[in-house]
Amino acid sequence: MRTIDCVVLDLDGTLLTRDKTISERNLEALEACREKGIPIVIATGRPPRAVRHLLVTEALTGFVIYLDGALTVYESRGVVYEHRTIPTPISTQITHLVLSLEPHSTISFEVEDAWYCLKGDVVEAVAPYPLPQVADHKAMQTLSPTKIIISGFPNWERVLRPFDPFVQIQATIDGALIQIFEKSVSKESALSRVLDALGIKPEKVMVFGDGPNDLGLFAFCGYPVAMGNAMDLLKRRAKYVTATNDQDGVAAALHHLGII
Repeated sequence: MRTIDCVVLDLDGTLLTRDKTISERNLEALEACREKGIPIVIATGRPPRAVRHLLVTEALTGFVIYLDGALTVYESRGVVYEHRTIPTPISTQITHLVLSLEPHSTISFEVEDAWYCLKGDVVEAVAPYPLPQVADHKAMQTLSPTKIIISGFPNWERVLRPFDPFVQIQATIDGALIQIFEKSVSKESALSRVLDALGIKPEKVMVFGDGPNDLGLFAFCGYPVAMGNAMDLLKRRAKYVTATNDQDGVAAALHHLGII
């Protein structure tokens, strides 16, 4: 087993169990990494407000990559390391076009760790997380969003594809959920800049994941580990397949591979 200088972890389906908690065994394994001088980096699609209650051990308070790479925070210092946003003119054009063609669509903006919407009915069940702040069109036009979330827009492809040079679009086929980021955003690009700050080479990084937004990390990092519950494509690209997220797969791999 080669030397591992950093461990990168997805949250949902990876470090977290199905009840969205971190097991005691996994916490102990992460603390063992910290004691050996191996930094832990979290890379998740969640915003900070949906993660910070999980950062219960010192091992998890270093760099955290949020919103699939759009926002990186050095948590123990409370410092925003990097924030990639959609330019305000682009977000304003997108909002205007969507609502002019489909007035019943719902649009909300993630702006760092704040959540804004044009309507009060964006979600009905987000507990324990705060509801979005309702803003009017004028206020929304002043924002440079980290992410745009649109729902109920079936004709999204014809309307939004012209914005491809400026943004990346992730959407369900039926347009039920559309997520829009600044063009360069990805977990792996954010991680590359974190590793530069830490002085660590990608080939000495072990990454754990389970889903499609971890594919780029698996290609970028030297030692990808797929969870037992991961998608088949991720398992085929992994160097090791561990137990599931409900079987302490992260801790199991760190012990089995001799990292701790």
